[in-house]
Amino acid sequence: MEIRTYDTARYRLEIELDDEVGRIILTDKYSGVRFADSQYRYSAYAESGSRIAYLEGLVNAGLAEEPWRRGGNRISISGTLAGRDPNTKIGVHHRLYIPLAEEYLEERIILRNLGSERVILRGYRFGFRKRLERPKQYGGPGIDIENYRLIAIPFRLQPDGKKHDYQLDDIYHGRYNPARLVQEVVDKNRGRSEGWAWTDGENGLLITKYNEDKIEFSMLDTERRDGEVYLTFGGASPSLYNEPIEARVLEPGEEITFGKTRLHFYEGLWRRGSYIFREFMAALGHTIPDNYDPPVNWNELYEIGCYHNDREKLARHYTFEALCEEAEKARDMGCNLLYLDSGWEVCEGSTTWDEERLGDVKAFVEHIKREYGLRVGFRTIGRSYCDDYPGMYRRRADGSVGYYAPYHTKPFYETCVCCARYQEEKLRRIFKIADAGISFIMFDEFDWRGPCYDESHGHPVPTTPNMHAHAVMDLIRRVRERYPEIIIEAHDPIWPWGVRYLPVYYLHGQDHSFDEIWGFEFMWNPLDDLLSGRALSLFYYNLAYDIPLYLHINMDNDNDNCLAFWWYASTCRHLGIGGKRNNEQRYRAYKQAMAEYLLLKDLYSRGIFYGIDELTHIHVLPEAGRCVVNAFNLTDTPISRKVDIRLNDLGILEEVTVTGAPHEFVRGRLVLQLDIPPFSPKLIRLFTRAD
Repeated sequence: MEIRTYDTARYRLEIELDDEVGRIILTDKYSGVRFADSQYRYSAYAESGSRIAYLEGLVNAGLAEEPWRRGGNRISISGTLAGRDPNTKIGVHHRLYIPLAEEYLEERIILRNLGSERVILRGYRFGFRKRLERPKQYGGPGIDIENYRLIAIPFRLQPDGKKHDYQLDDIYHGRYNPARLVQEVVDKNRGRSEGWAWTDGENGLLITKYNEDKIEFSMLDTERRDGEVYLTFGGASPSLYNEPIEARVLEPGEEITFGKTRLHFYEGLWRRGSYIFREFMAALGHTIPDNYDPPVNWNELYEIGCYHNDREKLARHYTFEALCEEAEKARDMGCNLLYLDSGWEVCEGSTTWDEERLGDVKAFVEHIKREYGLRVGFRTIGRSYCDDYPGMYRRRADGSVGYYAPYHTKPFYETCVCCARYQEEKLRRIFKIADAGISFIMFDEFDWRGPCYDESHGHPVPTTPNMHAHAVMDLIRRVRERYPEIIIEAHDPIWPWGVRYLPVYYLHGQDHSFDEIWGFEFMWNPLDDLLSGRALSLFYYNLAYDIPLYLHINMDNDNDNCLAFWWYASTCRHLGIGGKRNNEQRYRAYKQAMAEYLLLKDLYSRGIFYGIDELTHIHVLPEAGRCVVNAFNLTDTPISRKVDIRLNDLGILEEVTVTGAPHEFVRGRLVLQLDIPPFSPKLIRLFTRAD
């Protein structure tokens, strides 16, 4: 058995090689922890002809190494998946990139069908293995990762309230909890995330998956074999609706390249893993757009209501006069943009401005700007609540047209976004509205409702979630090309509202085809969502991503302390509000909050976000020498606590003036005394010069 060893200042990689690949050991030199210590997992279920074969292990293996252009080595392990069926041959090319001057390594898996028949991959798993034992507190012998946790990034807490923070006992028993919505996913009882911070609070390993053109996640799974228990991580594994779907079928000679996995060693608290993840994504272009300065939106929906295809109610409630009343409230509140939710169209989803009710669109936009000083934005959706795109709807395998009627008053047609005719018609209608001088567009309800089998649409049959996602983002990109000044928000095109289907960065691109993503439907009951803990997910998102969130909230469902207002102001870089004016005390409180928010808006929209804990946030613009601390009390009793802030860590090197809380400076640290009443926010401002 030959052992190849590769050392950097931070870690050691050891590869055992004979006729087949043995153990691949990955050791953190700082902590001494072996994050991988067992045989690397190469396995797949492959269907060829009428046979299904289980393939495991890499045989006829060879290893080559060459200098890497970034400095260091590129290791290539090549071989064939072992199996008893001579007609099923899958070649594996396993690349490992080791930059000597960095604290990370990267890996990539490439599969190739070496046989003469089509191969259908019915399941596969490639990855590092870590042998597990029961935790010491439950009678186990104790191992080097005894006190380590695996924390999902960016969603330690998902918008549905599920926590993905796993102790050794959870990992040993395979107690992972991926989201399952409607259609069954293939990754039941596995962990799915863009990244994982594997840490004991002092040292850690950040595991990040990145794939620009295929839907792929970093997967965890617990395997039991031969009386032992192993954690498998890294490599490649299917997730969701068998993503990446491109790996499902390999024709003879065809190959599939999975996304890269980066394994980054670090020191510090678990949040440090999130910050490294954020820096990695920002370096790839997934960050705040240049010159980003979003308006504060006023949403008329909360007052006027939503009526879909009900012409009588639209004519009664959604009128030019009603929108002018909303614009007056928006101006009075201090908002900058009147956002038109459902209602401006002839029928929701038609993307046709209703001139009968609202007059000419350009005249409307000019009137709102002239009379109220507001810009105008609108929402467009991918479904249609009337038969407005004949021949462009999703067609099911049985030949029926995609049509959904959960409630008899608002059935909708399921358009096929992959249909070229729909793309052109939808764009024509969007352009006609946008030409009037629109400043903001939301792309909502383009959700995936299943494959389309209509061959007349000009797309491959059947369509896939990834094809659908690309089609939606191509639509958005073409709008961006024509109107680069318009701020564009894009909901996840597969699962639009709660837990995401796509990685956040996916199809964002260097050109920022969209500027923002949706704030996970916390728009209706913002205070309840916060007090329940669901909206705490926004805190974890901001630790890991700079791509802005957009969310509008209903002031009617806040409290008079504006607790929800300040929470979403602190966690969503683009904020919208709305609501009725029948609660004068609430309205006055919001006006006061808005006045203060507007003075600090650049910190919230462009500042660097740091988290002391879930309820203490920091927004800083180091070059301006300005910072704001947001603290929250989500309980029914007053709280009093101290918070230590190292100003150097925030990039603030000068002396600061502090307003909003008692404080003292202790050996380079700012110590704030936070006394917060029940169900209240608190703001503390820091600045180095007059502000």
